[in-house]
Amino acid sequence: MKTNFLFPHKFRLIGWILLIPSVVLGYMVIFEDFEFSFLNIKVLSLLPTGFDATPGITSVTSPSWKAINDNFTQELIGILFIVSAIFVAFSKEKKEDEYIAKIRLESLLWATYATFVIHILCLLFFYDFTYLTSMIVNTFTLLIVFIVRYNFIIYRSKSISNEE
Repeated sequence: MKTNFLFPHKFRLIGWILLIPSVVLGYMVIFEDFEFSFLNIKVLSLLPTGFDATPGITSVTSPSWKAINDNFTQELIGILFIVSAIFVAFSKEKKEDEYIAKIRLESLLWATYATFVIHILCLLFFYDFTYLTSMIVNTFTLLIVFIVRYNFIIYRSKSISNEE
């Protein structure tokens, strides 16, 4: 089967090596307010002053690029997680065939459904900053659910074929 859009198999190992520390650091950043102090840097911000706080008005007060001081830990860990999870999720298997492609497609569809169900539940039950935190976490849910389900199905199919 032709798989032009998948990374080579060796990217999977690189992905796992980067994914595990990024999950641990991501948990610490989101739930324990962890930051690397050496990452206090100037960054460019598209909306440095945010949105207008006038009730009923949602206009942007200053839509221009501006340099601001920020700790870049959250952004760095988020990028590290996304890149490593993409490497894990979308690297070829040693033996890439139609069955693997079918499992990959079904897992992606299943992960998409699960992500949007979680999103709907967050819309119904979380508010204010709790909702914002849930949406930050939900940004990564698609990749997490895909990786878990895909690897579970692959593992299960290999264990069934080994028993036969």
